[in-house]
Amino acid sequence: MLVVKDLLDSTAKEWLKKSLESELYASNLYRHLANNLERLGFFGAKKYYLNESADELKHSQTIVDFYNQMGTVAPMPKVDAITDKVTSIADALELQMEAEYDLLKQYEEMYNVMEKKNSIISQFILQFLEIQRLSYGEVGDLISRYNQCGNNEAAILSFDKFLGKK
Repeated sequence: MLVVKDLLDSTAKEWLKKSLESELYASNLYRHLANNLERLGFFGAKKYYLNESADELKHSQTIVDFYNQMGTVAPMPKVDAITDKVTSIADALELQMEAEYDLLKQYEEMYNVMEKKNSIISQFILQFLEIQRLSYGEVGDLISRYNQCGNNEAAILSFDKFLGKK
């Protein structure tokens, strides 16, 4: 009988499972933000966060595919419920910045561990480090742009429209 060898050790599986869970959590977080911002009348922000949610699902699928390519099956982790209160675009941007930073640090730590253990996994993680670096920078730019709005409601509505076009 033919057998496919599992190329992932327990350390790699733990890190990949944590990454999969984090990507799924981020997807749910962005859907939560979209839902709350729609309720507040920010339809551009809703569209932006639904797109962000979809991107996070693509990232999670990339991890699932990697598991398969390495001879095993990804576990489907439980994802915690999102309960963060969102009353403005500023709240959403703050939560997004925190999530992107946490993911960046997680992938950086994972790379540092795997670099010494498994070159295939460390090479795989590089794409996520690049994604997170770019995402973190993008959110920082959005925060800077949002801060220019001050308390001007018209400017905030214009920013919302801008988000919908991203």
